[in-house]
Amino acid sequence: MDGRISIAPHVKPRRTVATRILASFTITLLAFGITLGWSVVMQRRAAQDNDELTKGFLPVALRLGQLRATQATLAALIDGLPDERNPHAARRIIELLTGVRRAKVEETRTALLEDLRGVGNDETRQLALELAGELDAAKSSYAGERSAFARLFFAFDAKDSEVVNQEILSLGRMEHEGERRFKLLSEKVERSIAEFSAGARARERRSVGALALLAALTFAVGVWVSIHTRRLLVPLERVTERARSVALGDLTPQPVEPADDEIGQLAAAFEQMVGAVAKAQSRAVSNERLAAIGKMAAHVTHEIRNPLSAMGLNVELLEEELGAGASSAEVKSLLAAIGREVQRLEQISEEYLRVARLPSPRMETDDIPAAIAEIVAFARPEIERAGCEVTLEVDEHVPAAAFDEGQIRQALLNLLRNAREAMPNGGKIEVSVRAEGMGVSVGVDDRGGGIPEDIRSRVFDPFFSTKGEGTGLGLAITRHIVEAHGGSLTCEPRDGGGTSFRIHLPIAPDRTSGPMSVRAAV
Repeated sequence: MDGRISIAPHVKPRRTVATRILASFTITLLAFGITLGWSVVMQRRAAQDNDELTKGFLPVALRLGQLRATQATLAALIDGLPDERNPHAARRIIELLTGVRRAKVEETRTALLEDLRGVGNDETRQLALELAGELDAAKSSYAGERSAFARLFFAFDAKDSEVVNQEILSLGRMEHEGERRFKLLSEKVERSIAEFSAGARARERRSVGALALLAALTFAVGVWVSIHTRRLLVPLERVTERARSVALGDLTPQPVEPADDEIGQLAAAFEQMVGAVAKAQSRAVSNERLAAIGKMAAHVTHEIRNPLSAMGLNVELLEEELGAGASSAEVKSLLAAIGREVQRLEQISEEYLRVARLPSPRMETDDIPAAIAEIVAFARPEIERAGCEVTLEVDEHVPAAAFDEGQIRQALLNLLRNAREAMPNGGKIEVSVRAEGMGVSVGVDDRGGGIPEDIRSRVFDPFFSTKGEGTGLGLAITRHIVEAHGGSLTCEPRDGGGTSFRIHLPIAPDRTSGPMSVRAAV
């Protein structure tokens, strides 16, 4: 890895938390507004029903009651005229009652056509017209009473009892017919009032039920909004707790639930940052370890290198002194074994010394495919002696890169040697050079047994090795070299078996190269 913190590019969330919370509270306000609006409508309807009843029906019923009382009194007075001793006094009362009746009829008509129609709905207005028509019909039932009263009192003056009886019977029929019609009209109004009151009570019950239902729904919406808002803010609490854990040293990246809001993006970016910091810290520890190893190696190598050289020289002198006698064969074998071990110790001390002497890279912009081709050609004889085959494939239009050729040679030779040792029975090593984004990728793929996942993350640690021999510094040095170039080194399983190492180097900052001519299997 190259040590740089890689954060996913900012993508505007499809739905922000603020938008969701605002939408939730808008729904709550909408539900409350519907409930409040329904309550206002219900109150207005109740007020209209009250006005229709108190300012429409009740005045009509009151006027009709007065009219019926006047008509009943008049009918009773007519029935009592045969026994009346002072008909002229009765005449004045009758004239007074008929005048009152006319006034009550007009008042009742006004109450029907103005009061009831003015405050009622369409059905009530139609009822008012029907009642006014029936009132007019009842009025017409006694239209000829004026002339009948004149004839009656004329007969009283003439003491014509036969005519008196006839006119009294005729007037009685008219007045009782009017009384009957007024009664029917009053009963119809009472029924209408009863029906209207029943309808008003039913509407009130429905309105109260609907209002209770809306209130319950509003409460449910409020509870849902509270739960929804709480659920939206729970990830923020998790991010806060996660930040506390990271502050205490927990740098293990945790899985993040996918989300399309800014809190989800924050959690994902935070975990990416934690992973990048953990990798950077791991690389820092590795670099510090390599630096410590370098200092130690320089000291140890200085102390043992000269004695080893002297031991090797003395072993060679002893072999020459012993000559070729048969009795010295066993001694020669022992001396040869000692010589091999001395050589092996010298190789190990030299490898440690390379760690101590590893300088900062001297960067030069050059043709990276040509350099890789030369290194592969140099390593091919050794690889082929081990029964392996190596190929090189270079893409066209590979840009130039800035690198230290000596250190890149050492890094690539380490990877080729590692690939060869992963295939003790022979196999194919594939080397590739490709342009990837703003860099160049150099791949080394083998077809060996692969590296188990549980130890793949440790292959770049100093002194870690899956082989029975070696110092375990080869891959650690390789990664140190690549990262010193500002690049990264990765190890991944290869499709079909084996391991794939990838060196990624940034392109040269000042220029890019034209199309490269190297494209072949070398």
